[in-house]
Amino acid sequence: MRAARLHGPRDLRVETVPDPVPGPDEVLLRPLYTGLCGSDLHVWHGGAGAADGAPMVLGHEFSAEVVSVGPAAGDVRPGTLVTVEPMWTCGGCAPCRRGDYHLCRAMQWHGLSARTGALADRTVVRASMVHVLPEGVDARQGALVEPIAVAHHAVARANLTPGGSALVIGAGPIGVACALDLLARGVRRIVVSEPSPVRRVAAARAFAAVGAPDVLVLDPGADDVPDAVRALTGGEGTDAVLDAAGVQAAFTLALAAVRPGGRVVTVAVYLEPVSFHPLTTFLGEVDLVASCGYRDDFPAVLDLVRDGRFPLTDLVRTVPLEAVGDAFAELEAGTALKVLVQL
Repeated sequence: MRAARLHGPRDLRVETVPDPVPGPDEVLLRPLYTGLCGSDLHVWHGGAGAADGAPMVLGHEFSAEVVSVGPAAGDVRPGTLVTVEPMWTCGGCAPCRRGDYHLCRAMQWHGLSARTGALADRTVVRASMVHVLPEGVDARQGALVEPIAVAHHAVARANLTPGGSALVIGAGPIGVACALDLLARGVRRIVVSEPSPVRRVAAARAFAAVGAPDVLVLDPGADDVPDAVRALTGGEGTDAVLDAAGVQAAFTLALAAVRPGGRVVTVAVYLEPVSFHPLTTFLGEVDLVASCGYRDDFPAVLDLVRDGRFPLTDLVRTVPLEAVGDAFAELEAGTALKVLVQL
């Protein structure tokens, strides 16, 4: 089969490798669309997997068709269209035993570890990791379920009620999905901060598509975002901030915009430490909360996607597997919002 294997920094090669074979409780899948995200970009940039001489196959956001199943794989049937929750968990550590499997101490992410990912003609996962696409959800939408689930989990961590207010920092796919999820939960007073004009336009289009053109989409380089937040909230600040940017400026903005007693949720993967004075949170009793991945979010997200709550496919560019290296370069340059690789 074909597989895009990472040999070193920016050294991604489409090669011919043996087909994987499913185990007793596993399914063999034919990936249809595989999304590229910030985590993939970080790994591509750093060349993870090359140091030990074992090239890795990326790809953890994907939809697929079931090809074959192991004898203990349950009732999954060949030909079924699925999306995949790409976490190989141990089931025995303390987080797994209490149901927090997304915090598994022995976690292996499919396509971000030795588990061969979905930038390939075939891939293998446990049967328990697949979710059948409901009628009305196509394969392109199915490939977006994983990043939407990240946003869905983060918004739940924000603990907002209908009528609340929120600032979303960063209008990449996760940030836009956070804002759309807030709208689906009845939160209407939303400000989105994003420096990229391309992303601001794309975000505004997505909000208009769900009947919410009044979401404020601001440029932090030109607009005073904390002032706009205070104007929207009667001088208080937002009930919650969702940080989908992951840089010092975003963290500082979050603390400046949240109201006393509010909550800051970090959903971005921070690559560098940030600094802040603890009195900033102490005097306002502000909660700092992290959101990692998802837990039992896929079924609810599939329902929301089916109901048209996440009109993101128009913001996506599709490329063939042979162009995946160029797609990574575009993501690094910031000229693409979201790329799906069509297998």
